[in-house]
Amino acid sequence: MFFLVLFLLISTVCSQDYYTAAVIDYSPHLISSPSELSITLNEFNNFCKIASQKGAQIIIFPEYGLLSQRGLNRDNILPYLEYIPDPKSSTQPIIPCGNIEFKNRTIMKTLSCIAKQNNIVVVADMGDIKPCTNSSSTNDCPSDGRFQFNTLVAFSETGELIARYHKYNLYNEHFFDPSPSVEISTFTTSFNVTFGMFICFDIMFEHPAYDLVLQKVQNFVYSTKWVNSNYLLAVQAQQSWSGQNKVNLLASNIGLSIKTSGSGIYSNGEILASTFNPTFNKSSRMLISQVPKIPKQQMTTIEMSLNIRAVVKESMIPISAIPPHDITIVTFVPELNQKKSIQILANNNNLTCEFSYSGARNHHFHTPTLGLLAFAGEIEGGHQVELCAVSLCNNSTKDSCLEYIFNSGIQIDSFSIKGSYKKDQHMIPIVNTSPPLKQLPKYESPSPIYSIKNLKKSFIG
Repeated sequence: MFFLVLFLLISTVCSQDYYTAAVIDYSPHLISSPSELSITLNEFNNFCKIASQKGAQIIIFPEYGLLSQRGLNRDNILPYLEYIPDPKSSTQPIIPCGNIEFKNRTIMKTLSCIAKQNNIVVVADMGDIKPCTNSSSTNDCPSDGRFQFNTLVAFSETGELIARYHKYNLYNEHFFDPSPSVEISTFTTSFNVTFGMFICFDIMFEHPAYDLVLQKVQNFVYSTKWVNSNYLLAVQAQQSWSGQNKVNLLASNIGLSIKTSGSGIYSNGEILASTFNPTFNKSSRMLISQVPKIPKQQMTTIEMSLNIRAVVKESMIPISAIPPHDITIVTFVPELNQKKSIQILANNNNLTCEFSYSGARNHHFHTPTLGLLAFAGEIEGGHQVELCAVSLCNNSTKDSCLEYIFNSGIQIDSFSIKGSYKKDQHMIPIVNTSPPLKQLPKYESPSPIYSIKNLKKSFIG
């Protein structure tokens, strides 16, 4: 298997103030039987071997890196699930490698041995199963008599299971059950760093991710299978969450294509290393970087040359989490070279979104259409969401504002976006440019306004 290693080290600092991390933007194999898991696990081992040789002390694999079958349901996923004990409830270390009790739990046993043999902390996503009855469970037992959880596990360099986290905020995962309660999962490594854990869609919500921030956790491992949209790209969402919470984030994503890719290592919103697959071809990449144990202090943004590339040509793929007919989209063509501020408004279910901009310039033959998106309501999984976003459109139609567009020729010097959000909202401000900003402008939570001045890059959303 061919993959690219991007290796970044900071050599001028004391090693005890830093640790070395690896994240994998991994393109999984489609498997049709549990016996084929060995292919993926062998690749995981190869990644760990190289990462360890490069000095990495911890490595993160993505959500659904192992569970990569098509058409999953509660029954056909069952052969790939394994009972995962809670290490926090055990009085003895749980080391599946070489342990006869785990001989039929191939994934746990192999991950444990990979960590031990390569002397590296391994974090991976897998499926947990818990048999239940309504009489034995304090929660409603599913009709098939088992809880099935999307689960993040961590193994130490000795192969010990040191943490387990059940995903709380599921997204279109009807074959899994949400954790009955919010789990606050952490683990502390031999290099004296405590990590918090969460998975994919959790990043959009207060629990459990922000709960961990409130507990003063400063380093996080994050596995995801993120579907990109032109105003919500994986790398920018990860960067924003790291910066907003002033923490380190090690984020591993599936690397299937331009639709599903984007991984990175971040410190207080600064990109230490990141990757994104801009094609429709499967690709795996490993990032390795030194990470300060205490997140970096915010620095001034260093700007930045324009990089204008062509719009990706692909049929419209709507934002799957929000039914398109429920979104309000107000399209407009930016007025160019205006020093005065220009306002655009959009309303949806008592939410008012306002986009103000000035100093728009165009570097293509025609000025692209933008769309101001407003949405307030329920999305997949019963979550209530309020959204204000500005998106590039492929043409003048509103539906085209929901297409995959990752590059542009429009540059906007200054802009702000404001929403009449309800109080106590969990806010994640994101800005997408081409190429990405190395650092995001400061945002003071919980302000309903996000402003950027003197932007020197091509605007995407």
